[in-house]
Amino acid sequence: MTDTALLAGRVALVTGSAGRGMGRSTALTLARDGADIVINYGTHRDAPDDAAAVARAVEAFGRRALVCKASVVQPDEVKAMVEQAIAAFGRLDILVNNAGGGWRLADLPDIADERWRAVVQAEIDGAFYPIKYALPHMRRQRWGRIVNICGFRNEAWDGPPYDYMAGKVGRLQLTRQLVENERRHGITVNAVCPGTIDGLDFDAAQALTRHSGDWPDREWPTPQDTAEVIAFLCSEAGRFVSGSVIGIPGRAKR
Repeated sequence: MTDTALLAGRVALVTGSAGRGMGRSTALTLARDGADIVINYGTHRDAPDDAAAVARAVEAFGRRALVCKASVVQPDEVKAMVEQAIAAFGRLDILVNNAGGGWRLADLPDIADERWRAVVQAEIDGAFYPIKYALPHMRRQRWGRIVNICGFRNEAWDGPPYDYMAGKVGRLQLTRQLVENERRHGITVNAVCPGTIDGLDFDAAQALTRHSGDWPDREWPTPQDTAEVIAFLCSEAGRFVSGSVIGIPGRAKR
């Protein structure tokens, strides 16, 4: 079986997949392995152009791409995005909850109330709503893969960013609570927990997807390293891997 057949016939929704990080690399990697991709972006002003570029790269692998603007903390927008995916592709097999809150180091009393709510909501609601609306389709198919992007050593983290890590721990707990109930539906649920990993320009991201460029000589984890773990979890090789928390240490920047 060739790499391009590993996920043939599958459809993947990757939230926050138009930026410079793990979401984009994951979308490209799943397309490389045969999946059609739903590319999601939010409100950043450059996001429509970035998403269109990702869609073209997905199509260059011979896969179909659907671009959806939706805030993952708005249930109506998430519901509409999932419905668009089903209308376009007829199914939804893989959900990667990548979109989340922003990272900012601040002493706890200095965190504005609005920021606390926004970051925690992005992490917890931003995983809850996509799962809520994707699960019924996966259950009917009796096949599904859910991968939640959490943070390296979430529960052992000491100090700021308090809002970001509190949200990541909530997302990790949601992952664990889903595992046993979804096994009977043929759905796996896992957490991938990267540390601080630098983003990539688009040419570098495309090269690493093909394991060229800096891939053989890299000294630090890249978004592609996270994407490769996710691709494994979404494949048939990962059929019985569920409830795992996979850490990918990044650069030490604290």
